[in-house]
Amino acid sequence: MSEDDAGARAVAFLPDDALPEPAPEIVTVEASADSLAAAASILAATALPAAANALPTERRRPLERARGWWLAATPNLRGSLLMIAAFTAFAVMMTLIKLAGGRIPLPQILIVRQLVMTLILALVVGRALPRIMHTSRPGLQFLRGMFSLGAMLCGFTALIHLPMAEATALGFAQVLFVTLLAILILREVVDRRRWIALAIGFAGVFVMLRPGGEAMNGYALLAILGALFGAGITISVRVLGQSERTETILFWQGAVVLIALGLPAVFLWTPPTPVEWALMVGIGVVGTAGQWLVTRAYQMGEASALAPLDFVRLLLATVSGYLVFAELPNLVTIVGAALVAGGTLYTMRHNAGARAPVASALHDTLPSP
Repeated sequence: MSEDDAGARAVAFLPDDALPEPAPEIVTVEASADSLAAAASILAATALPAAANALPTERRRPLERARGWWLAATPNLRGSLLMIAAFTAFAVMMTLIKLAGGRIPLPQILIVRQLVMTLILALVVGRALPRIMHTSRPGLQFLRGMFSLGAMLCGFTALIHLPMAEATALGFAQVLFVTLLAILILREVVDRRRWIALAIGFAGVFVMLRPGGEAMNGYALLAILGALFGAGITISVRVLGQSERTETILFWQGAVVLIALGLPAVFLWTPPTPVEWALMVGIGVVGTAGQWLVTRAYQMGEASALAPLDFVRLLLATVSGYLVFAELPNLVTIVGAALVAGGTLYTMRHNAGARAPVASALHDTLPSP
């Protein structure tokens, strides 16, 4: 009998309470640097990525749904949404210009605005700036810059001296100009629904103009002239968007405006207060956002389809005029604005239901910014 068997039998004959409790088994593990590194590697390869991927997946779902909806939308609908976002930025910019324009000369405001826009553009494009400066159509780029200069000088002068709602309403003559130029130059086909939406919106503008009333003065004529220049901007951007990047269009606009307004701004310079500096810089920031959005909108959608949406600016200007300058719209303005809103909603519904070519539905064929 071996010693192990004997010990086992002896333990078997002992009473239960006399059995010694088994000693806990102590396992000694020597941790080395290699073992710790291996464990860390396994943890990083399994647990951490799983935990990291779980949360972003939940957060990405709304963004993925929004992106899917955006890609499935027609080009005209996408352009419409970008236009509304652009007009919101422009409403803020117009409010700031009206605030600063009480004492600061307009050329000074515009030169600071353009300097801020150029700085933002340079920061965004970075080392690609030399490539952004290159254009295959310098003549049209220069013409677009002159259109922009004329629209700003005429339209913003009217804005400073007229109530925001009236100045904005007078500028809606641009819609008619854009439609006519789109037919003559771009050869776009304007269907009956768009003509109806255009007629409704223009009727609202006509009501608010009150022909023969106090709004028909020299500043009103400047607003209409600014609208004509604005139509030139729209058509030129539509043509340039076929071959030029958004940043290139904005760069050339800034170059033309800076060169044209440089000397007038120097001679008319008025030292701004800190608040006025903040207003002018803010004008540049929101103006840059609005310019980019409206350029991309016209690169996506048809000019004649997006033009009636310009009436959204009237609603935003009316709200801003009331909240900031206590300009309470009268009954005539309210009736006109209702007609404008009706034409805008009709256009949005038509754009959402319009069918686009298959290539446009799959991807944006125009150059991306």
